[in-house]
Amino acid sequence: MGKLPISGIEVFLAVARHGSLKRASEALGVRSPAISYQLKTLEERLGTALFLRTTRSVKLTDAGRALLARAQPAVTQLEEALEEARASSHVRKGSVRVTLPYFAYELTIAKKLSAFQVAYPEIELELSFNEAFEDIVTESFHAGVRSGSHIRDDMIAVRLTPPLKQVFFASSAYLDKHGRPERPEDLLKHNCIRYRYIASKRIADWEFNGPEGVTTVDVKGRLIVNSTSALISAVRDGLGIGWLFRANIENELATGKLQSVLDDYAVQEPGHFLYYPKANANIEVLRVFIDFMKLRN
Repeated sequence: MGKLPISGIEVFLAVARHGSLKRASEALGVRSPAISYQLKTLEERLGTALFLRTTRSVKLTDAGRALLARAQPAVTQLEEALEEARASSHVRKGSVRVTLPYFAYELTIAKKLSAFQVAYPEIELELSFNEAFEDIVTESFHAGVRSGSHIRDDMIAVRLTPPLKQVFFASSAYLDKHGRPERPEDLLKHNCIRYRYIASKRIADWEFNGPEGVTTVDVKGRLIVNSTSALISAVRDGLGIGWLFRANIENELATGKLQSVLDDYAVQEPGHFLYYPKANANIEVLRVFIDFMKLRN
């Protein structure tokens, strides 16, 4: 085919997205005849029609649908690559200080940390693990990570995870020996491994969805921990039933090492966000960190 018809593909995607040549021309800032010409040129190069055009509508042909399915992700990747190249053309050097709970770190930062440090070797990142709601301005943090339901209105928030569903879980060995709870009240007969927040010293509530909304059950057990890793390990060893976010143990659930219980009663939370004061919006290294860590659609 020779040189890639990039401009023609851009026009094709715009027409597919907007459903008409006129709206595509408005979106691209190009006159309608030019849109029509580039689309016709692309179809001639491909040897097939991409749209069925009438006076009232523009619909994709089978060939058009096939091209859209492959071209849209490729163009998105190309745009991201160009943005990364643009960003890396500037020297990024400095420090970023972030406060966050450790369980939020596991869900939001940990999986991307190595790639971030490779991409930006001149940025020093300091992560301070604390579940308390610190005043990030007073404590000289650039940003914090918290659940979306706990962020002040005067902060700018950037989503790091999708909404997160809680999960109650146990090992097969524990359930075989003690039975599977069918209702939240059944947990009162089980050994529940509870989590104590490090900062507040408070034991986390076990919340459940029900006909009357979210309720709590004052579960009991012989083990309390302040580490999510220790909690997962204890449950895996058959010591009791635990509670966390499903995303924390997705692999263990998928492989059958752990089993979820009471799924119909699990509460969904807004997910985790990185938040920062408006005064920090122009800090270059913070913008780089946020763009690298934010959730991609």
